[in-house]
Amino acid sequence: MLSRHVLAGVIAICMMPAVPLFGAESVHTTDADTGIESWEIHTQGVSLRLAQILPDQVRGFYSARGFDAESVELLATGACVFQTIFRNEFAKRGIEFNLADWRILTAKGEQALRLERDWQQEWAKRRVSASARTAFHFALYPTEHHYEIGDWNMGMTTYALPLGSRFDLRFVWRENGERREAVLHGMRCAKETAK
Repeated sequence: MLSRHVLAGVIAICMMPAVPLFGAESVHTTDADTGIESWEIHTQGVSLRLAQILPDQVRGFYSARGFDAESVELLATGACVFQTIFRNEFAKRGIEFNLADWRILTAKGEQALRLERDWQQEWAKRRVSASARTAFHFALYPTEHHYEIGDWNMGMTTYALPLGSRFDLRFVWRENGERREAVLHGMRCAKETAK
């Protein structure tokens, strides 16, 4: 029989909040109604969640914001697009990140994300209107930011991969100037239809 001191200790441990471990596993889910897939990881005081955005969702969103059909199609099928949520869950000194440090990992090697500045150069060449380009700016995930505890943001990130491609994502941030990284495993770009 356990003494009441040991029992009290066991109860206290069981009531402690779970703390994500370094190298935590990526969790993959599929929405039963839409077939849209998402991936999430909690590690080292931060969390990252990416959910597929279907090409038709991209088409609808950017067509409604003044993009011409050819530019919309380039975005819808020339890259895969994810809704992205990055959060500082409990890094006390705050975190900084720059999407330019993040890397797509495939069997062929690694590559950078396609950032807003890359798209804005493309939109300038295509003479996309200023109002459409402003809408694009605010829909994309910020390229650089600082988050205190509890801070987070949501926006789109883009990956220069064909629809349906599989990859891992190495994401990087700094806490008190110290580089940290983790990998979100088993990602897949959306296809024309999720189901």
